[in-house]
Amino acid sequence: MQRVLNSITRFALIAVGIWGMVACGYHFQTAGVIPAGLEPIFIEVFENRTNQAGLETTVTNAVVFEFVKRNEAALARNTADASVVMKGVIRSVELQTISTRGRDVAGERQVTMRIDVQLVAADGKVKWAAKNLSDNEAYSVSNDKFLNDERQRAALGLVSIRIAERVYDRLIDNF
Repeated sequence: MQRVLNSITRFALIAVGIWGMVACGYHFQTAGVIPAGLEPIFIEVFENRTNQAGLETTVTNAVVFEFVKRNEAALARNTADASVVMKGVIRSVELQTISTRGRDVAGERQVTMRIDVQLVAADGKVKWAAKNLSDNEAYSVSNDKFLNDERQRAALGLVSIRIAERVYDRLIDNF
C-alpha cells in the first residue's frame, strides 16, 4: 500500500511540475532559422565604449557561445568565408544603488548594459540591426572593494549571456 501511495505522490508531483512549466510559458530554446543570405556569420570583437576593461571580450564570447550552442553551422571562421559580419558596440554600463545598509552605504547595486548589433555585408550594407538591447542584474555590496568588483564582473557576465540570447532570438524572429 505504501509503494502505491509513493508512486501516486511521485506521479502527482511530476504532473504538477510539467503543468507549471507549461502554464508559465516555459519553452526550450531552438536553433530557429537564420534568414537566407545571412549565413555564415563572422562575429567581430565588440567595440567597448565603456570604462569596463575587458567587457568586449566577455560580450563577444557570450554571443559566440550562443551561436555555437544553437546553430554552430551559422558561423564562419573568418571574414573571407562570411556572408555578413556581426559588429557590435557596447554603448553603456550604468550602476545604480537599489538598496542601502544604513546611512550612505550601498547594500545592493544594479548594473545595466546597453548594446547595438548589426550584420554588415561585404559591400557595407547593413542587412540587419538591433539597437539599444539592454539587460540588468543586481548584486550585493560589501565593504570589500575587490569583492564588489568581482560581483560586478559576475553580474556583467550574466547580463552578457542574456543579451547574447536576445541577439540570437531577435535575429531569427525579425524575419
